Amino acid sequence: MVLWNREIFYKTYQSLPLTVPKIVFFENFAYILLTDRSITAVYALRVRVVRVQFPAVRQMKKNSLPSYLYLIFGVGFFSAVFHGLGLLKILPWYLVYSDTLGFFERATAAGFPYISKFIEYPVITGLFIQLGGFLGESRAGYYWISVAGLIACAVIATYFLYQILPETQKGRLLRYWIFAPSMVIFLTTNWDILAITLVVAALYFFHKEKWYWGAFLLSLGFSTKFYPILYFLPLLIKVPRWKNRLAIIGIFVATTAALNGFFAYYHFDFWYYFYSLNALRDPNPDSVWTIIRYFIRPFEMNTVNWLSFVLFGGSYFYLILKNRKESLLKLFTIATLLFVLCNKIFSPQYLLWLLPFFVLMPEINGFPGSRTSAIPRHNMARNEGDSHRSFTTWFYLLEFSNLAAFFSILPWFFLGHDMFYFYLASPFVIIRHICLIAILFYAVKKKEIELRR
Repeated sequence: MVLWNREIFYKTYQSLPLTVPKIVFFENFAYILLTDRSITAVYALRVRVVRVQFPAVRQMKKNSLPSYLYLIFGVGFFSAVFHGLGLLKILPWYLVYSDTLGFFERATAAGFPYISKFIEYPVITGLFIQLGGFLGESRAGYYWISVAGLIACAVIATYFLYQILPETQKGRLLRYWIFAPSMVIFLTTNWDILAITLVVAALYFFHKEKWYWGAFLLSLGFSTKFYPILYFLPLLIKVPRWKNRLAIIGIFVATTAALNGFFAYYHFDFWYYFYSLNALRDPNPDSVWTIIRYFIRPFEMNTVNWLSFVLFGGSYFYLILKNRKESLLKLFTIATLLFVLCNKIFSPQYLLWLLPFFVLMPEINGFPGSRTSAIPRHNMARNEGDSHRSFTTWFYLLEFSNLAAFFSILPWFFLGHDMFYFYLASPFVIIRHICLIAILFYAVKKKEIELRR
């Protein structure tokens, strides 16, 4: 018999008698399962087999790369049209708000970024914004050129994710990437997809064990958005041999200096504005830190900075070092979750940072749905399926609470800081954080039984 997915694999295993060996085929391997009733354990002998696929079967395949690329393009176009309604002023602007559209004046202002004017983003993002202003002669032209670049990045990221995923897991691209609510709404809200694409491309090269190319792409990501810096410690831990580690440090320093050195030297204050702004600014109103300050204790801004920094730094080093023997992907996931949990700033599009890891989570030891998870004992298959469904539930609860917080707080910005909207958004912010904590728990928990090879 040929079994094409994990659920069927488990159900079939449960249905067969425990007293006889069982042979099942799964992902190009034959598993000979032997059950020892005395210790309630399963032993598996894994043998690689050649899977013969007939032409009729190939024609029925739905996991073709072009179909995913067309879908992400369609989602990106929908997102662009949704926010582009702000150009027509059909709906109140705060309902279709986009940073991309809101930066038109900044992009077309006289001068060059970081030399004669500041932009509150790292260098590559700032240059991308300036390019849209240079090529677009009007607000509409600037907007559509900008979102075209963002959609192109989403298509590229989808390509790399498709290449990393095993054949049986391609469908996760639909659930946790292409049709994720945050992708539909926030793809063209801000420029985060630029850094996300670089991170996903880096993951692809790490998957191929091409460490230097991956490190180079992460360095580019750091000059696009700050958060990819989180991945260098896990990378230095997991990469083999000190020669490679020193080379990665050199790549990071050289790439960062090449992209930032001139601007930092020519006008340090304009270049440094991104870092000073985020160090000094208050938590945004839909941040959990604002809720803590308002409802629990009115901490001073400096106290919030130190609390968030210490909380993140302590948990980051503890969990990364504790899980240093786990996969690189797992360490990246933990680092990202901790950052969005502890950071005083939480913009709703930050969830986009997590989507690639949600797509790839079956590759992480111990995460529900992992291909490397154990073959369960007699009655554990249902628990495994329940765990996977539980993650999907947490994921969509996270997504919709984030959307609810976003659309609840937008009128606060545009209608005069009416506290009603702050009260309205606060429960959704709390639910969002609870979901992130639950997903972090899933990401760090250990698998129960290993498949014996």
